[in-house]
Amino acid sequence: MTGIKKFFYKIFLLGAIIIVSVWLLNKVFIAQTYPYAYLGGMLIDKHKIAHDTKSPKVLWVGGSSGSFGINSDSLQKKLDMPVVNMSFIAPLGTYFLLNDALKEVNKGDVVFVSTEYDIEKYSTPQVVYEAVDYYPSGAIYIEKDTTLVDFIGHRVKHKLSNIKKLFWNVFSKNDAANASVDDRTSVYFRKAFSSKGDILSHVNNTPKSVDFLLFPKAPVDYQEQIDDLNQFIAEVRKKGAEVYYVFPPLAESTYKYGKEAVESVEKQLNAKLDCKILGRAEDFVRKDSSFFDSFYHLKPTARDLNTQKILELYKETK
Repeated sequence: MTGIKKFFYKIFLLGAIIIVSVWLLNKVFIAQTYPYAYLGGMLIDKHKIAHDTKSPKVLWVGGSSGSFGINSDSLQKKLDMPVVNMSFIAPLGTYFLLNDALKEVNKGDVVFVSTEYDIEKYSTPQVVYEAVDYYPSGAIYIEKDTTLVDFIGHRVKHKLSNIKKLFWNVFSKNDAANASVDDRTSVYFRKAFSSKGDILSHVNNTPKSVDFLLFPKAPVDYQEQIDDLNQFIAEVRKKGAEVYYVFPPLAESTYKYGKEAVESVEKQLNAKLDCKILGRAEDFVRKDSSFFDSFYHLKPTARDLNTQKILELYKETK
C-alpha cells in the first residue's frame, strides 16, 4: 500500500470511528434520559393515554397553553365524556401537532383545538430533532431541508448537542432525573402530567418572571397555520368526529402590546377557518397575575376559570 493510500485509509478509518462513536453516544444519551425527558415523554405518554381511552371522548389539541390552560377533570364531569389533554408545545408547529394528534381521533369524539398566535407551521430544528429522539414516528413531520448542507448540519449539530448534554449529566447534578410533582422547583419533566394529560408540576411552585412583551406587535400572516387547521378539521370530520376552535389564554399586558397581531389572527380565523370558533380572542385575556412562567401558561386556579369559560361558550353552540 502506497503512502497516499495509507493516508486516505487512515482518514476513512478515523471518520468511521467518529461516526460510530457519535451514534453510540447518542444512543446512550437517549436511553439515559428516556425515563424523565419532558418532550419525548410528553409525546409518548399522552399518546398512550389517548390510545387507552375509549371513544367517544374529548381531545384537547394544541400547544402548551392547553397543557396549562384546562382542567380536564372539570371538563369530563361537565361534558360526561372522558377527556384527554393532548396539548404539546407550540414550537413543534401546527403541521406536527395537528397531524400527530389526528392519529387518536375516532368516531364520536369531540375535538377542541387551540393554537398560539405566534405558532409557526413547522418546528424549529432543535425542538423537532429532540422530539423524534424519543418519538421516532414524528420524523415524518419534519420540514424537508432545502440543501444537503442544511440536512447534514441540522443533524450533526443536534447529535453533538446530545453528546455535550450526556457529559454534562455525568459531571453535574441532573435535577430533571429526580423531579416530581410534589417538589417546589421542577416543572418540565416526563411525569409532570396528570392521568388525563394536564400539567400539574407547577402547582406547588413559585411563579417565574414573565416577559409579557416577547410577542409579535405587527399583524401576523396566519395562512399556513389556517391551511393546516382546515386540513385537520376535514380529516376529523371524515372520522366522524366534531371539532371546535378555542383561542389560547393570553396575559393582559401581552394582549395590549400585541393587540394588532392578535386581531389580525382572529380576523383571518373568522374569515377562513372551517369550524365553529368559541367566543372571541378577548374572552380569553386574563390578568398578568394569572400566569405562571409565560404569557400563555395559566396558574392552576386560573385554568379553572378558563375551563369554565370554555364550557359556557361550548354550551352556547348547542
